[in-house]
Amino acid sequence: MKKNLIVHQQCWHALCCLTALLACLPLLWPRMLPHSWRAVVLEYAGDVILASVLISFVVLGTASLSMLLRLRNLRTLGQLVLWALQWFLSCCIFALLAYFADVPAPPSPRASQADTQHESSPLPPMDLITGPSSLVIPIAANATAPSDICSAPHLAALEKHHPDLLRAYINKSPRWAASLSDQTFYTKPWHVVMILRDHEIGPGFVHAAFLRLTDGEQLPAGYVVVRSGDPLPLHGYSEDQVPDLALDLGGAHYLLLAWRGPGDFQRAFSALNAAILEVDEMVAPLAKKPDLPTLSRLINSFTDVPDEELELSAIPDILLSEPQAQSGCYQAQIVANPGEKGTYLLTIRDASSKETLLSLELPAHFSSNPKTILLHDIPGAIPAHLRRIVLSDAIPDKAPLFSIPCGERTAPFDALFELSFRPASRKTPHHVLTKLYRVAPFSNPNEHP
Repeated sequence: MKKNLIVHQQCWHALCCLTALLACLPLLWPRMLPHSWRAVVLEYAGDVILASVLISFVVLGTASLSMLLRLRNLRTLGQLVLWALQWFLSCCIFALLAYFADVPAPPSPRASQADTQHESSPLPPMDLITGPSSLVIPIAANATAPSDICSAPHLAALEKHHPDLLRAYINKSPRWAASLSDQTFYTKPWHVVMILRDHEIGPGFVHAAFLRLTDGEQLPAGYVVVRSGDPLPLHGYSEDQVPDLALDLGGAHYLLLAWRGPGDFQRAFSALNAAILEVDEMVAPLAKKPDLPTLSRLINSFTDVPDEELELSAIPDILLSEPQAQSGCYQAQIVANPGEKGTYLLTIRDASSKETLLSLELPAHFSSNPKTILLHDIPGAIPAHLRRIVLSDAIPDKAPLFSIPCGERTAPFDALFELSFRPASRKTPHHVLTKLYRVAPFSNPNEHP
């Protein structure tokens, strides 16, 4: 075995050099691979190169030691020279390939400084994100005082006639799935928050989630069970205490609602009724047409901006939302139509140090119609095989949220959101826009019971 290794060691070295060069190809030309393979190949290409070099070193060391023990010094020296020539030639070939590949350099943060000089102050992350994955939903309360719990006909119809479809909608929806069966959902991120803005009593929030009870399970303590049409549960509560409601849909599912805001009974119950109507309206298409295509449309993010919003979205924009009571968790949306196939690159940097905190890459939706504006949800639009690489492990896979790595920072800080577009026909991306936001570090609530 040792003799064969010594005689054929140059074949081993040649094989290792060839393997290393082949592993360099997807690094230099990543588009030569199918899009679904790129992340996996790029992740392991460096390991293949390192393994090739180490195997070559091991073969060289073993063969040289064997020959030195047999006092074949000149032959050992000759093998070392041949080994060095092989790897030197491989390095030259790699340099030539890299020259022709013309790999673009990462975008410099200096290019975006001029775009942000006009920003006198950072923007709060309070943009309105639209679509099925949005966790922040504005509601409008009725001006008249309610006397009972409003009806939810679509939810009730689904629970009665199509409970499997309702269950599938809740389990698969990016809006509801992460908070399902979490009894204290309102104390943690990744749940729906409905905002009521009232000029008289100030803002208030209705935290909402679904709960499914199987046989033998009990509704968590602290909730008042109500049904559509029931009188408002006013007895037994002080003027500044509004109970948390569990709307019984007539089957295994409950809609949990928790008001957090001023203790004004009229406005609070008006907001709770408005929240019920909003959720009921979400499932109205499924109740009217209970089939799988309708379910798919409800749970998958749409890309077209509604016609009534076209004038508001005439130019590319980045939207950032931090759901209330969910500090450090964000939803982002790119509103743009590049007009051609390509990739959006979103880089988040510390505004002071220009340190790159997060880099996201996602395929761009495009249309040949310049009047069509398209939406790209983050993290929803990031390919599944890349999502776990760039997003925090502390956030559930089903939650449509991401956090920004902040290092040792504990206080809010300013961050630059730089958007670039790389056309499929070119290798170098061009800058689209930059926005300055005030962001906060994420603190995992599961670590602090």
